[in-house]
Amino acid sequence: MELDHKKIAEEMQKMEYEPLEPIEKKLITWSISIGVVSLVLLYWISATFFPAAHGV
Repeated sequence: MELDHKKIAEEMQKMEYEPLEPIEKKLITWSISIGVVSLVLLYWISATFFPAAHGV
């Protein structure tokens, strides 16, 4: 098990830094944005249609 960790560490040190491509940055931004908007929307739906669950 220790040997595997050493091999992995060595291989990671050999790897070159690869910056994100512009399209990858856009995909990450879109994914996070969709997630946040979905959370807000679902919370609003829950609070509107199921107010007892929110202690109102």
